[in-house]
Amino acid sequence: MAIVSGQLKEAGIQGKPRDIMDEIFSVAPTDTPFLSMCGRSEASQALHEWQTDDLVLPGENERLEGADTTEFTSTTSTELNNRTQILSKAINVSGTAQAVRQAGVEGQYAYQMALRTKELKRDVEYALLHNKLARPESGDQPRLMTGLPCWFTEGGNMRLGSGGTAATASAPAVAGTLREPDEAELKGLLMDIYSAGGNPDCIMMSPEIRVKMSEVLTGGATRMEKAEEKAVHAVIDVYVSDFGTLKLVPNRVQAYEPYAKNCAFVLDPDYWKVAYLRGFKEEKLGKTGDNIKGHIIVECTLEARQPKSSGMYADLSAE
Repeated sequence: MAIVSGQLKEAGIQGKPRDIMDEIFSVAPTDTPFLSMCGRSEASQALHEWQTDDLVLPGENERLEGADTTEFTSTTSTELNNRTQILSKAINVSGTAQAVRQAGVEGQYAYQMALRTKELKRDVEYALLHNKLARPESGDQPRLMTGLPCWFTEGGNMRLGSGGTAATASAPAVAGTLREPDEAELKGLLMDIYSAGGNPDCIMMSPEIRVKMSEVLTGGATRMEKAEEKAVHAVIDVYVSDFGTLKLVPNRVQAYEPYAKNCAFVLDPDYWKVAYLRGFKEEKLGKTGDNIKGHIIVECTLEARQPKSSGMYADLSAE
């Protein structure tokens, strides 16, 4: 090929604009399954309280014709409570950063606030799942809510590994020896929950435990669908048990909580609420210089309306 003398080529052009798309892509997970499945409730105090009750166990019941009523039955409700926890994310954008143009961003303040809001929702999810007991504010210690693992204190509605202990009024749950999920053990837990009056419809767990649970519940076999669909499936989206159908729900945030990451929570969402003293709210902070400051803040707690409605399968291993 002949070389043309004096030809201007692309590499020699100066002052070219950058070919950068006017969009920023992210694959960071933003889903919060437990927060999403919980209904919303309202709190009016930093110590949020509610009541539960129960029925007397069924038994023989017969009366003589025309007899006077001399035996009476009564029960009293049980008061439960949880403390609201304040969570926030703050940003500080300089005046110059706000003025500078960036592809995919109309203004740094709004862009950064949108990111921090997504992060805050994940932090709320983490708080709902943490293995911690409620504590009041004291000195430099902020208030904490009681997280999901610490609501399972009834012996029947949980399965623990060897050496594991359930939460008490004064101590969170203690992890035991990890072991693989076992279908027979899961069925026993479901029977205990059902016998206590619960009707759970989902099993929530970290992604690794979700994969292992599918393997256990399929016997490690790959299930073939119709040939014309040309699809091979080795996962279970729902588990049909003797006590109802349960969705298997993976939770990415759960994988970061040291105790909850090894648990499968068998849940009836109707009995779990997030009670808000203050909902998610963005606020601009006082201007102290050439900058724009603000935060997004929320104050809420986990409302366990009846912990016996659900259960916890703890100390699971994905190995």
